[in-house]
Amino acid sequence: MDITIPKPLLPGDTVAMIGVSGCIHKDPVQQYVDEAEAALRALGFNVRVDETCGKRWGFFAGTDPERAEALNRAFADDEIDGIWCIKGGYGCSRMVELADWDLIAAHPKAFIGYSDITALHTALHQRCHLATFHGPMPIGGIAPSNLPSLMHAISGQPDWELVNIDGSPLVGLHPGTAEGVLVGGNLNLLASGCGTPNELDVRGKLLFLEDVGEYSYHIDGYLQQLFNAGKFSECAGIIFGGFTDCNEEYERSNSFSVDDLLEQIAQRVKVPVIKNLQAGHMKDKLTLCLGRTYRMDADAGRIRLVR
Repeated sequence: MDITIPKPLLPGDTVAMIGVSGCIHKDPVQQYVDEAEAALRALGFNVRVDETCGKRWGFFAGTDPERAEALNRAFADDEIDGIWCIKGGYGCSRMVELADWDLIAAHPKAFIGYSDITALHTALHQRCHLATFHGPMPIGGIAPSNLPSLMHAISGQPDWELVNIDGSPLVGLHPGTAEGVLVGGNLNLLASGCGTPNELDVRGKLLFLEDVGEYSYHIDGYLQQLFNAGKFSECAGIIFGGFTDCNEEYERSNSFSVDDLLEQIAQRVKVPVIKNLQAGHMKDKLTLCLGRTYRMDADAGRIRLVR
């Protein structure tokens, strides 16, 4: 598969801020939309705010067709250089089949988000062959610590080693080296996508996984789903990011921690495995270039973008 790398997204360019997932639950909604817009303007971008950013339909940022049309509209507009999802939450999987993927493929551009946006990263990669960015979203602001990785990634710079913002090391759980296209995102979303038209193809690729706010037994269930679906044997390597606020269901129980579960999976696979990558649901997060080629070395605890 030939991957289209979007043109660099640079200060002075115009980005569309869109709502494709959950709505803003706090009031006043417009205040939070304005603050998110200001966060992107502070990075030097011109911002067009889509009406879906402030919409509420149940717990979604508009109806399923409205959110799909927001995605179509942003890609089709040639005056828009990049697309930034205002927030995650839940809802992308409901509108994947409503988007016009032929139209989107004909207008490739930078696309940024994470969490529930995983469903759209997968569709953009597999249906449009487009590289995308697993990076911070503007709701609540973008932490200054995120900026070096974010701006380097979206500006299209090569040869970027993933070094945790807090200086903590990457930890190898299963030895070896591997090189491949990076795919993945939220563990829950990827597990629930198995058996659907949006199932992630991991063959020969590096699989990145992260999650938030799940009991450890839920994490185990998602991991077992991917294991039993063959994802951990088909991929070239596994990279575990943050598992924020993922705890045991009962205090002082004898249940496994998330670290225990990751180590157990690593013992069952034959590919290199790294954990502790600072990417996912955390204040300080690295931006990942999904769809581009990385090299991982579990023995040395290193991951580098190579092309």
